[in-house]
Amino acid sequence: YAGRFTKPLTDLTDAARKVDKGEYDFDLDYDGDDEVGILTNTFKQLAAHTEENITSLNKRVYVDALTSVRNKAAYGNYIHMLQDKVDDPEADPKFAFGVFDCDDLKMINYSFSHDKGDVYLKTACSLICRTFRHSPVFRIGGDEFAVILENEDLKNRDELIAQFRQARIDLSEAAKDPWEEVHITMGLAVYDPETDPSVMDV
Repeated sequence: YAGRFTKPLTDLTDAARKVDKGEYDFDLDYDGDDEVGILTNTFKQLAAHTEENITSLNKRVYVDALTSVRNKAAYGNYIHMLQDKVDDPEADPKFAFGVFDCDDLKMINYSFSHDKGDVYLKTACSLICRTFRHSPVFRIGGDEFAVILENEDLKNRDELIAQFRQARIDLSEAAKDPWEEVHITMGLAVYDPETDPSVMDV
């Protein structure tokens, strides 16, 4: 009788320790209709609600409300993560920064309203996301975006930049109104361990 409850309680304890560390991938398969079963089901519901709430809070803290890309706080966290890789003698980080500045935003805001300025920003952001679809995109200022290129996007950066420039032209030529055009100044810098002792140097 005692052994029948020992394993479910041990599993429940292990799951609680995982949740305490922020890990929500656990397996609790005991579904008895006794007190242990009720406790197990209650814990699973509590853990699920906690994970949902944390996800919701993270979106509020790290996601830009207008464009739905990551915000400046998320950008800072990502830079710290990259710096840890740069400082690790065993790691061999390879990455590049792409920075995008939306031209003419003030003119659109003043001439056509801030609502049209929001449309302009979202159109520009959408183009950046479509081009660098395998890289994290951040809104780091009112009209500034950043992309951190790694892996395939880093290898294909020249092709992606060419695609971006052409898509920027195509969008602007097809636009019926000024706020539907996309005028973006961009620059890209690749991390070089010989000349960049820190991520901020890049």
